[in-house]
Amino acid sequence: MNNFFPRDLHEYIINPIILVRHGQAESNVSNLIGGWSQTALTDLGRHQAQLVAARLKNELEHVEVSFYCSDLKRAAQTAEIIAEKKGVKIIQEEGFREMNNGIADGKTREEVEKYRVPPTRPVLNWREYPGAETWREFYIRVSECMENIIQETDKPLLIVAHEKTIALVVAWWIRFPPDPSRSFTLQTYYTGITILFEIQGVRAIERHNDVAHLQHEGARAR
Repeated sequence: MNNFFPRDLHEYIINPIILVRHGQAESNVSNLIGGWSQTALTDLGRHQAQLVAARLKNELEHVEVSFYCSDLKRAAQTAEIIAEKKGVKIIQEEGFREMNNGIADGKTREEVEKYRVPPTRPVLNWREYPGAETWREFYIRVSECMENIIQETDKPLLIVAHEKTIALVVAWWIRFPPDPSRSFTLQTYYTGITILFEIQGVRAIERHNDVAHLQHEGARAR
């Protein structure tokens, strides 16, 4: 894997998984709930995508990857910018969508407050809004998507997705079932890079939320 890993580890690493969060989207800078809404990248988000695309082109030079992305617009637009730089075909995958918030998606929190269901126990089964996914359903969807994909390819994976989706891919990778009742999560900046790999039969997190490519004035808005 070119520049991502020390050369003395290359022969031991089995098909790493490279996760990239999408760039800043319109829903991230408004009072709208994102979820499955089809909000587009902002100008800053496009700039962030260009920066991560340039980095991936350099870091993955001569590396052939299987490239997947969420089919929601903000992730697909980020992936398209990366694909143009890298020269690789994108496979859009619904399984990599953000958590479904049902009727709340694309609306303001004030608009849907009357529909919000107070937390129930266990929290994994809490359906916050009508038509929304529970955390358990979300985790199962993402896990099944990953299980299917790793059976289909023998190449390193490059995946553009969403913050919560990336957190669940990491949880699936380390076999750590998520529990929203715990005060713990994995936060990822826009276009942050997370890398997972297996070495000598052990699954590892090589890095999380690597945003070295955003070290330019104005590029690292949360």
